[in-house]
Amino acid sequence: MGALFVALAALLFGGTVIFGKLLADRDFPVTSMLAIRFGTAALLLAGTLGVLRRSIRPAGGEAVPLAVLGAVGYAAESSLFFLGLKNGTVAGITLLFFTYPVWVAVLSAALGMGVPGLLLSGSLVAAVAGAGLVVGGSGGVSASAAGVAFALSSALTFSLYMIGADRFLRRTSPLVSAMWVSGSASLMLAVLAVASGGGRLPADLPEWGSVLGMGAFTAGAFTSLFVGLRRLGAVRTSVIAAMEPVAASVMAALFLGEAVRAATVAGGVLILAGAVAATLARSKTVEETEPLGP
Repeated sequence: MGALFVALAALLFGGTVIFGKLLADRDFPVTSMLAIRFGTAALLLAGTLGVLRRSIRPAGGEAVPLAVLGAVGYAAESSLFFLGLKNGTVAGITLLFFTYPVWVAVLSAALGMGVPGLLLSGSLVAAVAGAGLVVGGSGGVSASAAGVAFALSSALTFSLYMIGADRFLRRTSPLVSAMWVSGSASLMLAVLAVASGGGRLPADLPEWGSVLGMGAFTAGAFTSLFVGLRRLGAVRTSVIAAMEPVAASVMAALFLGEAVRAATVAGGVLILAGAVAATLARSKTVEETEPLGP
């Protein structure tokens, strides 16, 4: 049953990518879109905690790290990811983003948190080779140079977010963490939207539907992943959550008409293999504390 919840989370996160692509194609400002998305998710998560009669307070000493991780880490990561969608297709950007487990491993080694072994080194090679196939062999599935830069920057930013969460969050539940990260990210993005002159509300029903759908899917994904974590543990949950880019690619083909070529499929398999191998290799020393996804 736990695996079904994690698979649902991966599907919902993939759905947020599809909604985001639809809004990007309508030139909806990224900061406004994400501010509403995370604000909606935070409200829904707070409501879920209320129904479950659980406190929304984080553990002592972890409120500030949570606020920083949301306002700086998650806000930047999501902005870069959806800017990437303006310069590439869903499959290409999503698969490039999923090099992040390898970046986590490399940065952890550089920070003295563990030296990569053979499995981890192999995952790095697989992910880099896969990224090359996705970009070099893309046709209908593609990413411009700017899209590649945004996607990889998003992956690197999320890697820093994960390392920060691992170091500073120990006792706050993932559901409460998700609510605080979503809320602080929403506030920061709202300020940036107004300051940049790009702040606006959705103009019509399709825009409202997409942005609120993103928020609902985000809240549902966080909740589903929380249930999976409680039942399966971090390692098995992370492996199953690697279905997300596959889910996004399949939905992009079904709903957006994006083509999937052989080179892209091969690259995606390599990236996913690298991500899973990196997660398994790190499982002996690292415990995931946050839900995954753009």
